[in-house]
Amino acid sequence: MQETTTTLTGTAGVQETQASKTETLGQSECLSHETQTRPQPHAARDTPVPHPTAHNLPRSFRRAALALLGAAVTTTVAWSGYRWWDYARTWVRTDNAYVAAHIHQVSSRVAGTISEVLVEENQVVAIGQVLARLDPRDFEIRRQQALAQLAQARAQLQQAQARIAQTRSEVTREQAQSTKAQQDLERAKALSQHGNEAISRQEFDAAKAASDVAQAALAAAKSALQSAEAAAGAAEAQEKVAGANLKDAELQLSYTEILAPAEGRIGKKNLETGNRVQPGQALLALVQPDVWVVANFKETQLAPVKPGQPVRLRLDAYPGRVFAGRVDSVSPASGAQFALLPPDNATGNFTRIVQRVPVKILLDNQSLGDRHGRLVPGMSAIVQIKVRG
Repeated sequence: MQETTTTLTGTAGVQETQASKTETLGQSECLSHETQTRPQPHAARDTPVPHPTAHNLPRSFRRAALALLGAAVTTTVAWSGYRWWDYARTWVRTDNAYVAAHIHQVSSRVAGTISEVLVEENQVVAIGQVLARLDPRDFEIRRQQALAQLAQARAQLQQAQARIAQTRSEVTREQAQSTKAQQDLERAKALSQHGNEAISRQEFDAAKAASDVAQAALAAAKSALQSAEAAAGAAEAQEKVAGANLKDAELQLSYTEILAPAEGRIGKKNLETGNRVQPGQALLALVQPDVWVVANFKETQLAPVKPGQPVRLRLDAYPGRVFAGRVDSVSPASGAQFALLPPDNATGNFTRIVQRVPVKILLDNQSLGDRHGRLVPGMSAIVQIKVRG
């Protein structure tokens, strides 16, 4: 009895379950029908529109696009190749270049002690400006000694000239006496030759002796004159030596002022007050404002390079700025030949190496603009020379 009840209960549960499923399906169908019949105004906006892809495009269109792309790439490559070829035949280029200028190593010409320094590092100076002074007292003493020697030499020269005047007067006197004695001898000779014995033999001999004495005195006077003239010449030479010593002393004194040999800027200053300096010792460097560029081109690039050709330059210090210039000259030898130890290809194994030859390039002052005076030696540069029009 209990089992029957359970069976009925289970059967009833299954039926209820099936009934609920049937009812749910009915509701879903109704909702679906309402959804289909109800107007949906936003359906077109919410539904995504499919885009065409490469697979959906026509095959002819894809072929045309690929052809256009290939033509563009070919044209770009050809144009780039032409530009490169035109640049290679028009310009020669090197980045082995640097700025150069006249650099004067200023030194003292005499030994001394620095008493005054009148310039500072990086200062602009004019030509002939006093840079430093040495203690001049030692040189002043030497100048005074030279002055005394010159005065002494001049006094000796005056004495020699006075002696010359005296001996000349003696020569004149002896000349007159010799002339008179010669005339007396001629008269005595005339009187004794006619045989009238107007004069005695003794008187003739006396006249002859007087003439001989007068001749000897004249010769002695002339010799004394020559000696006096020689002494005057020696005194004059001594005066010249003393004058030269004075000029040298004054010149040495002037060297106590160290002057600027040119206009420029001071660099590498190595002198202070109280320093003891020697001749030839580098005290400072003076760099002139006028600069140029030295470009070391390969020897294989020099065939079309000629003086006067236009140049474009770029300096690492001023990126993006292009300067103009022109070729001035080509070095008479390669850089290796001017090296401290030039190569000797006749010894040992030989390896062929392309040499570099310096080319001097002058800058255009107008292209420098506000950079004039700001280019310093040693700056790196990139140089391009236009070898064809």
